Amino acid sequence: MTRPVDPEVERAHADVLNLFRRSTIVDPAELATVCRVARDRFAALPALDPDDPSTWSSYELITADLQTLLGYLREAGVPDSEPERFRSLLIRALRYLYAADRAEPGALLAEIVHEGWATRIGSSHASTIDAAERLAACLHACGDLERARPVFERILELRSQKFGDNHPDTLLAACNMGACLIRLQDFTAAFQLNTDTVQRCGRRLGKDDGTTILATQNLAFSLSGLGEAERALTLHRDVHQRYRRVSGENSLAALSAEANIATTLHGLGDYEAARAINARLLPKFESAAGKDFPGTKKTRERLEMNLRALGRDEEADEVHGGIPKLAPPP
Repeated sequence: MTRPVDPEVERAHADVLNLFRRSTIVDPAELATVCRVARDRFAALPALDPDDPSTWSSYELITADLQTLLGYLREAGVPDSEPERFRSLLIRALRYLYAADRAEPGALLAEIVHEGWATRIGSSHASTIDAAERLAACLHACGDLERARPVFERILELRSQKFGDNHPDTLLAACNMGACLIRLQDFTAAFQLNTDTVQRCGRRLGKDDGTTILATQNLAFSLSGLGEAERALTLHRDVHQRYRRVSGENSLAALSAEANIATTLHGLGDYEAARAINARLLPKFESAAGKDFPGTKKTRERLEMNLRALGRDEEADEVHGGIPKLAPPP
C-alpha cells in the first residue's frame, strides 16, 4: 500500500537535492558547508511517527536521503551526531526500518550510526544507547539472536547505571531483554525477568503505559513457552483491551495483540474461535498496512491453518486468492 509523502518531507528532499545540484564543490571546506546545510535542513523536519504506516512512504524517502547524506558527512568530516534533532531523526528512521519489516538494512544502518556516535559522543551517551537499541531490535527481528543478546544486555546495564532500575528507559530495556530471552526459548529466565518488569512498570508507569503493556505481552509469551496457555490467553486478552484504549481499535498494536489471542486459541484447540478472529483481522491488517505487510501475510497463513484444522479445505485453498468472504461467527 502506497501512502502519499508528507509535503514537508517532499520539500526537504527537493531542497537538499537542489543544494547539491547547484553546488560546484571544489574544495573540502565547500563540501563541509553544503553538508552542514543539508544536515540542518533535514533536522528541521517535523517528527513523524515511524510506527504509523501512513508515514512509511515519507520515511522511505527520508531514509534513502539520509543514507546518502551520511556518506557525504563522513567524507567532509561533518558530525552526524549534531544537532540533537538530527540524531532524533536518525533514530526515528531506524525505528521505521524496524516497524516496516526492513530489519536487515536497518541493522546495517544502525551499526554505522552507533559506531560513529560511540566514537564522537561516547558509548554511554543517551543517543548512542538509543542507536544500540535500534541495532539490537533489528538484529532480533532478523533472527540474529546471538548478536542481539549482548547488545540488549549492555543497554540494560548502561541504562540501569545511568538512570536507575525504575527509569522508563531502563524498564524498556528490560522489556527488550525479556523478548530476546523468549526468542532464545529460555522461558524460565524470561518468565522471571518479565514478571519483575511488569510489576516495576505497573508501579512506575501505570497500567496503560506502552512499556507496561509490552512487558505484560512478554509475560504472556513466557507463560505460553512454559505450557501455561490458559494464563497466557488471559493476559493476551488484557493486552488487547489496553492497546485498544491507548492506540485505537485498528492500530497495528491492537491488531497484533488480537492476533496473539487467535494464535493461543488455536494452540488450545479452539479452531473456530481462532478462525473467526483471523477472518476479521485479515482485511483490517490489509487496510492498515497493505497486503504485503508481515502481519497481513501471517494472518492469512493463520486463517488457512484454522480452516484446515476445521476440515474446511476448500475455503483454506481460497485464502491465498484474496480476502475470503467467510460467514461471520454465530
